[in-house]
Amino acid sequence: MKIFPTAIVALLYSLGIALQATHGGELTLTETDDTIRITLRDKPVLEYIKTARPVPEGIEQHFSRSGYIHPVYTPTGQELTGDYPADHAHQHALFFAWTKSSFDGQAVDFWNQAKDLARIEFREVVELKREEQSVSFSVKHAFIVKVKGESSDTWVDVLHEIWTATVYETPADHFLFDIVSIQQCVTDKPLSLAKYHYGGMAIRGNYQWLKEQGDHSINPGDVQYLTSDGKDRWEGDHTRPNWVAFSGQIDGQDVSAAVFCSPKNFRAPQHVRIHPNKPYFCFAPMVDGPFKIVPGEKYISRYRYLVTSKAANAKLINEHWQRYTKDGE
Repeated sequence: MKIFPTAIVALLYSLGIALQATHGGELTLTETDDTIRITLRDKPVLEYIKTARPVPEGIEQHFSRSGYIHPVYTPTGQELTGDYPADHAHQHALFFAWTKSSFDGQAVDFWNQAKDLARIEFREVVELKREEQSVSFSVKHAFIVKVKGESSDTWVDVLHEIWTATVYETPADHFLFDIVSIQQCVTDKPLSLAKYHYGGMAIRGNYQWLKEQGDHSINPGDVQYLTSDGKDRWEGDHTRPNWVAFSGQIDGQDVSAAVFCSPKNFRAPQHVRIHPNKPYFCFAPMVDGPFKIVPGEKYISRYRYLVTSKAANAKLINEHWQRYTKDGE
């Protein structure tokens, strides 16, 4: 993993090593061959993965993936997200993947990589953009399906997706960023999504929050969940909140992240899958029933992320929710 503190970035520039930096106020976006990294006042906010990182020892190669964000950092420098977790190696920090689906009569699954039926990968950087108080990047992903043939299998692009991630200049006590996903069919055939209990835009938390199967105890520092309806991880599963937050401690530091599901999203407020033991959740519109992404139409998803180095505060989160909806996002 390549990480470039300010001093190292300056050195690399002086040596002529390929980096591209975009500035917006006190924000800096730096692109390398492998990553896009955004910092605010020299503190890391997030890093986008262009080139798949080496698969950890003991994990099979088909779990390799690009086209997601890791780490998401807290204002005090903790890594909020987890990647290639030992229990669910297919969960990649902040990622988007469809689960039980079909293409041209063939079952596919972009989420559960162990099936080796489909995959998602980064293709290209579309745009880097600077505003007075924000920086953003747009990148292209391909959703690829393995099509079985008589003599051999081939891989076919089914969807192309544009992610636009925008990070805002904020006070020192929190980070704030948006992700907008636009998916379109590549062929003249739709991608059909079946009714299922998870899939969609997901976030996987730090490995320190993993609990044993069936362990519902809550100890100091454990990850806890809160929805806009005041529900916890067990009561909130498969409800339809405006936002979900998780909070706990990482290396002894309080941290939290709230994810807002835009009212403009398909089936908003979308159902949310909150796992009873794993430190992850996702917004899953297929819980409400099957649907299709059809040729000629765009499937657009919008989410906002509020990250702090404090325990989740419902009053503060609701204030941000009101601003988000007022902004028309």
